[in-house]
Amino acid sequence: MMYSHERYRCYPSVVCVRTETTITIFPRDLSRRFRENKKYEIAIRGMNDDESDYHDPIVYSYSGTVQDGCLILTCTLETEQEYVIWIRENEGKIIKLPIYSVEKDLYELRPLKGNLHTHSYYSDAEDGIPMIPANYREQGFDFFALTDHNRMFPSELAAELYKDIPLDITVMHGEELHTPGSQLHIVHVGGSESVCNQYIHHDEEFQSAVEEIEKEMSTVPEQYRHRMAQAKWACDEIHKTGGIAIYAHPFWRSRNYNISKNFSDLLFDAKLFDALELMGGVHTQDNSKQLALWQEQLMKGNMIPVVGSDDSHMHDYSKDHFGFGHRFTYVFAKSNSTKDILDAIRNGYSVSGEIPMSNEEEVHFYSTNLRFVLFAHFLYNNYFVETKRLSFGEGILMRRYAEGEPVGEILSSLANTVENFYKKFYGLTSAPTLPRERQDFLDRCLDMQQNIGPKTRGTILYKHGSNERHE
Repeated sequence: MMYSHERYRCYPSVVCVRTETTITIFPRDLSRRFRENKKYEIAIRGMNDDESDYHDPIVYSYSGTVQDGCLILTCTLETEQEYVIWIRENEGKIIKLPIYSVEKDLYELRPLKGNLHTHSYYSDAEDGIPMIPANYREQGFDFFALTDHNRMFPSELAAELYKDIPLDITVMHGEELHTPGSQLHIVHVGGSESVCNQYIHHDEEFQSAVEEIEKEMSTVPEQYRHRMAQAKWACDEIHKTGGIAIYAHPFWRSRNYNISKNFSDLLFDAKLFDALELMGGVHTQDNSKQLALWQEQLMKGNMIPVVGSDDSHMHDYSKDHFGFGHRFTYVFAKSNSTKDILDAIRNGYSVSGEIPMSNEEEVHFYSTNLRFVLFAHFLYNNYFVETKRLSFGEGILMRRYAEGEPVGEILSSLANTVENFYKKFYGLTSAPTLPRERQDFLDRCLDMQQNIGPKTRGTILYKHGSNERHE
């Protein structure tokens, strides 16, 4: 797995398999632009290609052309995998750049980073509604759902706060359900109305509906029957609103584990949920137990998509190593709308991510599909690292806007910044070029370096021997 190169980027960096594609290698550090008086040889190697000997020579079978300081090549990549472009300059210096080729189903979907379970001051967390959306945007999140305990209105207010400003982050409705008499936690995301309100404000109707469901569960052991009926009622009601039901943190601990193993098995067998919160806001050892539980269910044939959520009650990335921003979901969706995000999760186009103990190089990804995990690692290192930078300023302005500062116009001007980068990254819009005036300026810099500056490297002036000036 290669990381994003600090000095060069490929446009596009994600291509569709078996499609002839023109790739522009753009110098991010403009002083490192490509030059027509130099010879560049190119090799493209797939990370999953079969190789019998580590010492096989690299075959430079491609040639590129230099145009406006960029290196241009055309290629067709035959299989879905990560590739590395090797560029050899004058048979010496080598530059290695990662790109990824995907099948059409993935190429036509947009990668998005989000969180589906978090809390505010209006239930039992520390931060209020104005701060939370801004904090997630600062960390590069494209969507999130505020899911306070037994109440949806905080998430509705969070969306209302920014309703007059076009944002690149989608603020989704949500709530965490705790039906009376059950320790099962069900996260409801994306529905049109609250389900919690039904058992809070209409208890008799709720109890009556659960009793009717319970009559149909004669095969469920008696000690679990009522709670199973409540779980089915909750998931059915969530689905009626258009939302998804997420099975949250089964190994969270109060006195005992949140849900016993036997009850959990019954829930999986009943296939009530749309997704499992695989990586959640619990300790790493608890997440590893949830991982084993999920793997066991897969072996039993209980296929269920997975998501990652931080379940954060304190939205500070630098301090909350077990929560905020360190557990998240990648989805591959048609757009960054609530509907398309939920559809992606239902269809299994989701990846659960975890950064344990804030060690960002040790990121873990999980999915029912290996291809999604491989692609997620590439995106983490090469795409989302950049979108986080692009969205950081938007997050700061969101907080200032919520505090009443007149920054709405500036904030609105940043709309679609990340989407525009996505389109370049996938080759959906033209690659950038180096303006002529910028090239002329760099030519002046090079001329001064070669004809005015001393022959030197670092602090040492060479009066004897050879030390050629270089760009």
